[in-house]
Amino acid sequence: AWEGYGGAVVYTRDSKLPESLRPRLREAAKKVNFDFDKDFQLTDNSCGTLNESPLLLREKFAGNVALQTEKQVQAAATRFRGNAVNGVKAQKLFIKEEIGQAQQAFDELSKKTREFEKEVVESGGKIVASTTVTAPTIQ
Repeated sequence: AWEGYGGAVVYTRDSKLPESLRPRLREAAKKVNFDFDKDFQLTDNSCGTLNESPLLLREKFAGNVALQTEKQVQAAATRFRGNAVNGVKAQKLFIKEEIGQAQQAFDELSKKTREFEKEVVESGGKIVASTTVTAPTIQ
């Protein structure tokens, strides 16, 4: 028996508790203040006869398999939909971040270009050797 059950289980190879074991079980139950015949219930684990035709049982089984398969298909479709939605969300986040970085690089390049043009204008059209324009790196 499992913890918290509070009962007793006798395992045998037979489908019914053998009569030969009952006197020993009565004595064991008496030692712990139980009456075997009143406090314990015998079960019958024998295989019963089929009351339904094998064809009907096959049809029931096939119906259960079909229902189970339908539930599995529904679960797979739900997982697929969830994965697709998550994939789209991830792509949007990635693109949003990439666009932000590209915009930042463009703004930085535009700023450097304006600075360079200003220097060229201030130097009277002469390109100053110390001026360098570097494009920012995209991370």
